[in-house]
This record gives sequence, C-alpha cells and structure tokens, in this order.
Amino acid sequence: MNFDTLLIGKILDPIHGTIRITCFEKNVINHRLFQRLRTVKQNTFLYKVFPSAMHSRFEHSLGVMHISYKIYENLVLNSHRYKAKYPDDLLFKHIEKIPNIKIQELRLAALLHDVGHGPMSHQFDSFLMNKNQLIEYIGDEHKDIYDLIDDEDSVTHKHISLLFIKKIISDVYLTDVDLTYFGLTEKINIDNIISLIESNYKKSEILFEFENNSYNILPLFSSLISSSPIDSDRMDYLLRDSYFSGVKCGIYNIERLLMSVIPVVKKNRVCLAFKESSLDSISEFVFSRMNLFSQVYFHKTNRAFSAMLSKACDLIVAKGKSELITKLYNLEKNCERDNLDLLQDFYLDNSDDYFINESVPKLLCDIEVAEGLINGIIDRKPWNKLYEAKFYKSGTIKEGIDKNLVCSIRNELKNILKDTFNSDEYIIDIMTDNAFKDISKTEIQLLVKDYEGNYEAKHISECGDKLNIYQSLRYFIRVFTEPKTNESNWPSIQAELDKVTNTILYKK
Repeated sequence: MNFDTLLIGKILDPIHGTIRITCFEKNVINHRLFQRLRTVKQNTFLYKVFPSAMHSRFEHSLGVMHISYKIYENLVLNSHRYKAKYPDDLLFKHIEKIPNIKIQELRLAALLHDVGHGPMSHQFDSFLMNKNQLIEYIGDEHKDIYDLIDDEDSVTHKHISLLFIKKIISDVYLTDVDLTYFGLTEKINIDNIISLIESNYKKSEILFEFENNSYNILPLFSSLISSSPIDSDRMDYLLRDSYFSGVKCGIYNIERLLMSVIPVVKKNRVCLAFKESSLDSISEFVFSRMNLFSQVYFHKTNRAFSAMLSKACDLIVAKGKSELITKLYNLEKNCERDNLDLLQDFYLDNSDDYFINESVPKLLCDIEVAEGLINGIIDRKPWNKLYEAKFYKSGTIKEGIDKNLVCSIRNELKNILKDTFNSDEYIIDIMTDNAFKDISKTEIQLLVKDYEGNYEAKHISECGDKLNIYQSLRYFIRVFTEPKTNESNWPSIQAELDKVTNTILYKK
C-alpha cells in the first residue's frame, strides 16, 4: 500500500505549509507528553533578543517528521532517475518496497526525537538525575536504556526521550484500538524507533527482507533524522529559527538539496548519499548554519542569559543532587505510583515559564548569587560583557573542536580574573561550532564521478578534497560580569585577557 494513503490528517505550518499526519501520529501528538512540548521554547532565551522567536519544540518536532518523509520521497523519485541513467550496482533499487510499518517508525522517531527535552531545553540537563538515581527511582526494567549511558553524570535529554518514547507508544496501544484503525498490518516496533534515534541501542540494525536478501536500513533512516551534518533536524531549525527570529541568514534551498539524495547499498547496509553535483547546495546549507550560529544563537545577550542560568544551575547542583529528587521531582522510593508517571507529572507541570519563575526559586536555598542571577533573567537584566574574542579556524572536515584548547583558555582567563573579581562576580562563556559536527557518527556517502562519468560512493569524511574548503571551527569567548561591577579598571583587564587569549589561540 502507498504510505500516502495513511496521511489522513493535516496541520498547517508557516515553514512547510501543510504537514500531513497518520492516525497513529495523531494519537501520539495528542499524548500529554508530546503536547507539553508546546510549553518548551525551541531557543530558550532567544525571544529576549528577537521578540518573535517564541516558537516551541512542538512545531519543530512536526517539521522534522515532515522533512524526514520528504527526504524519503525524494530518495524514491531520484532512484528512478539514477537507475535510468547509471547502470551500476551502487543504487539501492528497492527503496519504494520498504513496508509502510518501517516508514511509520521512521516518522515516529523523527517526531519524538526531542520529546525528553525538559524546561529550558538543553539548560535543564544540569538538573537531570544521574545514572544510579534513574535506576533507583525509575526502575531497572529500562536497563536497555541505562546501558547507553556512559558514566554516572552523562545522562542527557536524549535518554529521557527514550524513556518517554516507550511510554507514549505503549499508552497509544492501551486504547485497545484495532490495528486496522491505524491502517497498519502489524504493531509498531519500539526498539526500531529507539534505534533510529540512538544507533548504539541493542542490535543496531533494522532489517528489510526482499527477494531472499536482507538489507539493514538503519544507516539510511537514522541519517535522515539527526546526528548528521545534513539532517532533517538541522534542516528544520535553520528555516524555522530564521523565520521566527526575523533573521534571513539561515535560509537555504531545501528543494535543490533534496534533488541530489540517492539511496546506495554497501554490502547489506543501505546509506544516504549526495551526488557530487550537490556540493554548491551543501556549501549553502553549511554557511547558512554557520551564519545563524554567529548572528543569532551566539548573540551576546542571548549568551549572557544562558550563561547566567548555567551558573545558577551549577551553584544549585553543587549543594548535591540527592535533594533534587524530592525538592524538584517529588519522587519517592517504593512509591505506590509508578515513578515514571511521577516523572511525567514533573515534565507536564514545568513549562519554561513555570520552571524559571516557580521551580528554580524553590531550589535556591538562600544562595544569594543564584537568586540574583535568576532575578536578572526574569527581569531581563543581563550581565555586562567585559570581554569578547572570536577565533575562526579552517581545517579538515575530520577535525573537531579542540577541548584542550577550550580548557586552557578558561583556566588562563580565570587566573587573570581572580585578581580583580571573586568567583561569583564573573562568568566565562566559551561557545564553539564545528561546521561538520557529527561527521564521524554518520554513514552518509558522497557520490563522486570519475573521468569516465561513473560514480563511486565514498564516506563523506573521506571527501576532504571536496569539502575541506567549507570547514570552519569557531570559538566565541566572552566574559560577563555583574552590572554593579566597577568599570573603571576594565581597559587594563581587557588588555590582559586579550594578550593571554591571543597567545593561546595564535601560538601555532
């Protein structure tokens, strides 16, 4: 059956026009855990700089699902054109034979990839329970998810998303609706959805059997959603954040980019590939993202508020995470109610506004500095920018951000600042951006044409000769201080900070 016949519902969107949805997706969207994303802003404090940037994780998630399916549709269309023109064995010729249930799982993974974001989005990660606390309070029946957590304090919103995905899909099926109501002939495989978001989950493969052959379509489908230099997550937030901030620098030609996607097969692994002719479109996409980071996300006022909240979070968490379980989440051991339900209640109750105005103040414990920071955020009184430096570095697409360099800069700046300020009077904010971030996590290919006009599929990380020219590693270094700080000695401090920063950045 053509999957389009299942798209019986529609939602109007200012970025993509009409977004069509299935009956199953409608039930997922109506779940309280997904509806709460309406109260979580896509960019936490951006509206304090660009007033119309009030859009939420809710519509972004719908956009990611829409683009993921749009890429799939283009893979089908482009495969016909490729097959007619190039008689090679690179093309995965059975893309349109993939069953509807697998396409539905792809769309659900795209829809739910952000469902675990707490209030204030990434800023909330400081308040997440650690690994042992998750096991202790939520229960060891989710060991498959806990196994993905590397160490005690590396729990992120993604792990919470996986827990909530299990709950949402299970709750939809608890309605006792017959499968035919959803237009599906078999039940949704939750493991497949989780694997598309977290490729290290369990067996890390999604098999498609066709004509006595078995193909792993996980590399293809996971590349469509996130954790790839060019994915539907980035494709949506660039267009959406540009539109709602009123800044045009994130605009790119999505139609032209999608005209170059091809499904290729290597051994039994199906991968997403871009034709070499799409390099101009790829460069446009990469530059759009870089410009949006420079002009919007890294705006000094936006970063001031984010840095203030991070400092307040650090001061609160320094008192110990154990108290957060009772004060913030209201979880109890051996509780009559399922603690996953109680965790859901916390997320439902805590919108961005409620969290910053009600929940956080309860955690301040008379920490005067933290109180001042939170009040400054609420009253829109950002800390002053004492110092700023921007460092742009070209390199290869395989290069990443130098974490040792960041650490070195931070330590040297501290050594200078401590002679004038106490630790509560300043914030060091170092933001970095890698134009080809996550390139090592993806299996995206580039179809490179030889002199005879034949294509060869090469992993995108091996195509530096084509892409290095577009690489940019950037470091935005700022120091913020309290508004009441005496500014008379700033010039001398700025000169010292500039000297040490330049020494570290340009020593090579």
